[in-house]
Amino acid sequence: MSRLPLLLLALLPAGVPAAAAADRACDDARTQLDLDACAARAADAADAELNTVYRQVLRTLQGQPAAIDALRAAQRLWIPLRDADLQARYPVASDEDPRVLYGSSYPMRRSSAEAELTRQRTRWLRATFLDRAEGEL
Repeated sequence: MSRLPLLLLALLPAGVPAAAAADRACDDARTQLDLDACAARAADAADAELNTVYRQVLRTLQGQPAAIDALRAAQRLWIPLRDADLQARYPVASDEDPRVLYGSSYPMRRSSAEAELTRQRTRWLRATFLDRAEGEL
């Protein structure tokens, strides 16, 4: 058995997330534009899920104004942090073209990274506020 396929898989860019590769909705993608659009939809879906979980957390904190204010402040800080993390991962000066720096897959890679960071935040909110036992700190 040839080891070439395994070697080629190992050489794939680290920026291509496994979730995007496994996403069944993208199976029909034929062009880079299709892949870009699919990754953008995945980022939008991750953002929608985050918003749903965030609203659920706010409901569980009902009657606790200090906790609600703290969560809102944290979320307002997290969004620029996520965006700064993406900028650090894919730095682009104002006079540069990201497609020249990172190739034609840049929109897909950036959207996929944004989706993953958003899913991480959603998991954290869910685990911290929704999935813990009553009375657990």
